[in-house]
Amino acid sequence: MNRAFFIIFIPVLLVAAGYVAVFRFMGVAPGYPRLVLLMALFSGVMYWLTRRNTGKPGTNRQ
Repeated sequence: MNRAFFIIFIPVLLVAAGYVAVFRFMGVAPGYPRLVLLMALFSGVMYWLTRRNTGKPGTNRQ
């Protein structure tokens, strides 16, 4: 898998974990369905962008 995908995805997972932890600490139930939907949407967009750019030839400007 593309390394750039992990550079973006790992901080997103950490933010999501922090989101859940902070809301649990405050005693508020976080919106898990919304969180899961946003994570799935983000993952789909990242996958689509990485697949879309693999077919394009690189430019060799010097």
